[in-house]
Amino acid sequence: MRHFAIITIFILFNSLVTSAQTGEELVKNKIQQADSILLVSHEDTQGITLVDDSGKEISLPNLIIGHKPNYKIFKERLLINNQEKDTLIKILQRPFNDSEVEVGKCFMPHHTIFIFKNGKTSYIDICFTCLGFETSDDLKRLYAFDRQKWTELEEYFVKLDFKYKLKSD
Repeated sequence: MRHFAIITIFILFNSLVTSAQTGEELVKNKIQQADSILLVSHEDTQGITLVDDSGKEISLPNLIIGHKPNYKIFKERLLINNQEKDTLIKILQRPFNDSEVEVGKCFMPHHTIFIFKNGKTSYIDICFTCLGFETSDDLKRLYAFDRQKWTELEEYFVKLDFKYKLKSD
């Protein structure tokens, strides 16, 4: 019985610590513990509506299929090394310093950070045009990025030779 009580206390403590993490801390821990991190640029995906010349809605592919990335839509991809992981963590750890959240309305993401751990996929899907992002459910606590973080993140992709739908494109 004593053993059960100790395990219960440990589980409760662990869940309190986990729930107290900021989104930035959560992402940092996920990246540090990841089996691998894949950066990609990709075609348009579901979630936005495109219409052809006749007014008919164009069906778009999903970013995730069966809890895995849809590799067919990737334009560029790069598995990052530990040094690049550290740089990514540094960018994503920056505190929010703007006086307000600035987001446009297009939300047509073309870049994603995939985080793989034990066969599970987490992601941050990014639109550098409108400064918006969506995440997998486990990263929902990630807060809006300030202008400096957006600039550094886009420069990070450019530095890693991504070209599709970036400043260099």
